[in-house]
Amino acid sequence: MRKHIAEMELPMYASFSLTFALMGDAFLYSFLPINAPSIHVPIIWIGIILSINRFTRILLNPLILRVFSLVGFRIPVIVAATISVLATAGYGARFGIVTLILLRILWGISYSILRVGAITYAMDYPKKGLALGVSQSIVESGPLLALLIGPMLFDVMSPSSIFLVIALLSTPGIYFALKLKERDRSPARQFSFKIAFPSVFNRLAFLGAFAVEGMLVVLIGALLMDEQPNWSPVEITAAAAGFLSFRRICSLLISPFAGWSADRYGLANIYSGSILLICLGLILAANGWVMSGLILVFTFYNVNASLAAGAASAGVADVTHAVSNNATFRDAGSAFGALAGGFLLANNHLSLIFTALTFVLIFLTWLYYRKATSLRV
Repeated sequence: MRKHIAEMELPMYASFSLTFALMGDAFLYSFLPINAPSIHVPIIWIGIILSINRFTRILLNPLILRVFSLVGFRIPVIVAATISVLATAGYGARFGIVTLILLRILWGISYSILRVGAITYAMDYPKKGLALGVSQSIVESGPLLALLIGPMLFDVMSPSSIFLVIALLSTPGIYFALKLKERDRSPARQFSFKIAFPSVFNRLAFLGAFAVEGMLVVLIGALLMDEQPNWSPVEITAAAAGFLSFRRICSLLISPFAGWSADRYGLANIYSGSILLICLGLILAANGWVMSGLILVFTFYNVNASLAAGAASAGVADVTHAVSNNATFRDAGSAFGALAGGFLLANNHLSLIFTALTFVLIFLTWLYYRKATSLRV
């Protein structure tokens, strides 16, 4: 037992660095759409401010991978944890749009470093499924804490003070980053922004993130309004927020079990099964059974997300490169899915669109599973 705990120390330190860094970002998503004027942000800039960090990650993931190869993991993670605290403190400081966008870009870079670092340290643990599940569970605890504490502070302090408090609460992330030890790193690759045709798995990851993290998250309110036309806007907003919180709670509680199941029954089996259940949930949500569909989707998407790094790096020598590459496609899927969801808010054919997406997801799942099982033979 002591041996297992000692081996899990570094994955847990890296995960705690990431979860504390995520606190400010999580609260900003719930705060900005409703309270943008209080920090002098025009409404037309809300979407850009909330999404620019994702597009930053898409562009800079190859550069971040190069940094890991040249410098190692520990120093970039320490710097990223520090920048995330400063960015959180700056969100409510009313520095202006340009500074806020710059802070979001810096946060996007920091998040990429912390995420790839946390996943890579977890992949060093012998039982990779369990390590990834525990890591994902830890990562979700910080955002949940911020979503609970942030709204409670509205009655007693200004927005700038709230973000300052959250920044102070996120400083332990720097401490956990400092406790990391350097890991063996892969030889430096030649830097290139060249984009190759994605593997079946990365196509599957892109489309899954496009459908769930992008389109569905944006369209929750529209789907609920179609199912419950008598609900007020306040009730719809509360229900949407409740499902987003449910999503994080599921990740917190289910991820360790998902990792254990992957170690016991096979990662490809659990990963593929989670996608098929996500597809069922998407069809239900888009065809009138919104609440049951959302519960199904968010429950099993967390299983899927916690195992993605393990599936992406299966049979690959350079784990960090595989994880970073997969993260880029997931980021791209969620970013473009959010944009598509915004355009589809007034669309009357969401059922057909989601049904078409699920059939493509099922086909890609079949291709992935066939390839994964053939590698085991």
